[in-house]
Amino acid sequence: MKLGIKFGIAFVVGSLVLSVGSLRANTLLSASNKDKKQKEISLTEQQKLQFDFAFTEANKAVLLGDLDKGISLYASCLKVDPSSAVVRYELANIYMSQENYDSALELARGAVSLQAQNIWYQIQLANIYQKKGMIDQACDVYNELIERNPDRNDFYYLQASLYASVEKFAEAVEVYNRLEKKLGIMEGVSLEKERLYLKMGKKNLAYAELQKLIKKFPFRADFYGMLADLYLSDNQEDKAFKQYQEILKIDPDNGLVHFYLADFYRKKGELEKSNEALAKAFAQPDVAADQKIQYLLALLMNPDQAKLEDNYLRGLLETLEKVYPENVRVHALYADFLRKRKDSKGARQQLRKVLEVDKSNYIVWEELLLIDNELLDFEDMYAVSSEAIKYFPAQPALYIFKGVSAAQKSDFKTAITTFEKGLVYIGENVQMRIQFQTYLGDAYYQMGNAEKAFKAYDDVLLFDPQNVIVLNNYSYYLSVRKERLQEAEKMSSQCVALAAENSTYLDTHAWVLYQLGKFQEARQFMEKALENGGGESAVIVEHYGDILFRLGEKDNALIEWKKALDIGDGSKLLSEKIKSGTIPEENVRDEE
Repeated sequence: MKLGIKFGIAFVVGSLVLSVGSLRANTLLSASNKDKKQKEISLTEQQKLQFDFAFTEANKAVLLGDLDKGISLYASCLKVDPSSAVVRYELANIYMSQENYDSALELARGAVSLQAQNIWYQIQLANIYQKKGMIDQACDVYNELIERNPDRNDFYYLQASLYASVEKFAEAVEVYNRLEKKLGIMEGVSLEKERLYLKMGKKNLAYAELQKLIKKFPFRADFYGMLADLYLSDNQEDKAFKQYQEILKIDPDNGLVHFYLADFYRKKGELEKSNEALAKAFAQPDVAADQKIQYLLALLMNPDQAKLEDNYLRGLLETLEKVYPENVRVHALYADFLRKRKDSKGARQQLRKVLEVDKSNYIVWEELLLIDNELLDFEDMYAVSSEAIKYFPAQPALYIFKGVSAAQKSDFKTAITTFEKGLVYIGENVQMRIQFQTYLGDAYYQMGNAEKAFKAYDDVLLFDPQNVIVLNNYSYYLSVRKERLQEAEKMSSQCVALAAENSTYLDTHAWVLYQLGKFQEARQFMEKALENGGGESAVIVEHYGDILFRLGEKDNALIEWKKALDIGDGSKLLSEKIKSGTIPEENVRDEE
């Protein structure tokens, strides 16, 4: 264990040093070559002190990144003790970090020649050989290391890996064979040999390696699965199926087994058996939820796969939900599945389960609010948006959801306060500013503050002159108040030009014309509104009756007013119009 740690440190130190110039490399190498034949010398006490001081200071300099100083101090060490292997080792590390492998190689060779038994010097030499692409020489070093350190099995793996890196697969296999002869059959070795045999095109030998593993580990289902996959790659489906049957004998409830079978049957086109196996796999808790999710996503997104029935997919998702009740990815996937199938209420339930476990995902909150808006559930939208703001106070969209839901609940004061708070977070987002000012204008008007409402609308039209929502609301409120009617007519005309078949916008334009006394023209636009679905609106039908009354068609006006009453939600004056057969004089401006 200590050796492993030392090995790691030796290379970490080297990797931390940044590349600089190769200071005095030639001088040091010359000294190294000159000293190859020199034996270890004895130092005086004074020389030992001088060497130790210089060596310590050199190490400090290298650690601080001053490589020039480090090299200089190591050079002074060699002057004191030309036979020092450790100095050559440290210098070689520096030159390796500078990618000066030629200089590093000479120094490493010198260190090994001086202390051939030192394992770290040999490992360094092997690594330099590897960097220079001298793989045979590196492997020769590992042969020596293996011979001198028979307990270091990692050297076998390193040597085999080196051979494999230059596609000397046979030599790599031979190294593994030596290790196998020493330790017996091992999973890692056999799997590596199988991989190498496949690269060599020797499939029979690859089969043999897996069969050896199965013989030694007869209860390992994954080895049967690997062998089955190998058979399938050779189109030997019958042999593959036999392996799957063996797996079932070992562990009939193993989820991975059923995944293997599901794939096998699906590839053969036996979808019923595949789906049955997959359902069993999904029901087993021993397979990670993420694996099942990825498998299901692959099925859903792969156009080559036969289309699965929604009821079957829903069953798989329900199974996942039961097995992993607190897994947010399961609930998120289920929610997405239901959302795409227009089951908004079911999707909302799944998203709520996500938030019970994890409230940190903003996208989940926003999706939940969009569903609330789609379902017109403004009570829930208000509650959810209020809670979401606690976790994401700088997300402006949340203030829109809260403000809109408050307005729908007729809590316009809260709506205005919420919109004004949200405006702080929009930054330079023009589209978001338009949304906020639009909603603020509507809320201000409902609160009776027409001045602020119209100022907000003006702000919107400054950035978006063709905003049909604001053009419609602005012109309609002006018509109701009988203010700036000429300007209102321009806006409503522009609005119907942009959306010529919108019954609400046609009604607004007709009503502006009505307030201007242009009753015949108003009639034309109101009838267009009725042709485009306006007949379902009590307000539009009542307006049509009012126009007919002004045109002198009192009987027809009465018919339209009665229609409006049947539809419901007409103006407060509707009943009186029907009772009196006339439009009563108003004390308020709004004839609705």
